[in-house]
Amino acid sequence: MPLDDRSRYVLKAIVLSYIKTAFPVGSQAITRSFDIGVSPATIRNIMADLESQGFLMQPHTSAGRIPTEKGYRFYVDNLLQDAELLKEQDDILGQAEQLIQRETIQALLQDTSKLLSDASQYLAIVTAPKFSSTRIKQVEFVRLRKNSVMAVCISQDGFVQNKFFEVPEDLSQKDLNKIADTLNHLYSGLTLQEIRQKLLTQIQKMKDLYDHLLQEALELTRRTFMDGGSGGIDAELYMDGASHMIDHPDFADFRVMKGLLSAFEEKRMIVQLLDKYIGTEGVQVYIGSENPFLGDHHCSLVVSHYKRGNQVLGTVGILGPTRMEYSKIIPLVDSTAKKVSRLLEESSMEEESSLGEKTK
Repeated sequence: MPLDDRSRYVLKAIVLSYIKTAFPVGSQAITRSFDIGVSPATIRNIMADLESQGFLMQPHTSAGRIPTEKGYRFYVDNLLQDAELLKEQDDILGQAEQLIQRETIQALLQDTSKLLSDASQYLAIVTAPKFSSTRIKQVEFVRLRKNSVMAVCISQDGFVQNKFFEVPEDLSQKDLNKIADTLNHLYSGLTLQEIRQKLLTQIQKMKDLYDHLLQEALELTRRTFMDGGSGGIDAELYMDGASHMIDHPDFADFRVMKGLLSAFEEKRMIVQLLDKYIGTEGVQVYIGSENPFLGDHHCSLVVSHYKRGNQVLGTVGILGPTRMEYSKIIPLVDSTAKKVSRLLEESSMEEESSLGEKTK
């Protein structure tokens, strides 16, 4: 059953009041704060109808109402007007513009998470580009012990990923260095996908190099670039603002906050949460039990991705209580993601220009 204009106005008034105060909202509070033009008795009837439809709930029989997840979803999808999103746009854009070009993408992403956290007073989450989407600068092999090798892959952005594996034949560090030199000559500057494609055509050429190390070189190459392998989380994670969460009454229950902080420590879970939305366009809002992780911790997530050109690299997001200030958080995430994308695009153009000058 669709909501009429009066019901929509009352629902919006309750959502806004509850976001601001964190206290259940009664009919008297609505008539004092909003010009609806009807009596408190009429508002109470509307509130009862909204509750019966699942948009509101009454935490105590003598208390006012608070929005349910369905109520927040309806507010975000249908009641949040562009004018409200733009109300603080100048300030939000100013905050996003605080991000400046840094020497490394790590520094930029660290700045991004801090800016989002400070501006929102919630938890900011930023994922670095997956290693598989970055360009390889260098690979090194380290002999750990007999038949055990660590591959160290360094991206052009400065990210490092280690992979550990056993090899059939024990290799000296000198042999490993020779193999690394060969791989760096062949593959430096390529993404993992490009390396994998090129590797298939390079196998024959590699037979002419270090014949006595042929099998070992091919095996190390395959294990380093072709296998999924282990070695931890593919995407590095930056988080700021856990201390802000403690200040919100939504997390006054120690058990709720303890569970949330424990979840933050399991970074792989957070990465997997954000990875689900990496292919979405624009800002996405996920409220409570729309995602099991969020529902378990009474949270909402506002997330968008940043990219270089047409390539999506990572995500920026804000995680807070379902009672978050959506009218501010949505444009904040959107503006910040776009700013990071612009900086990465400018950085890419500068790198290409510099490379062009060197080749002249």
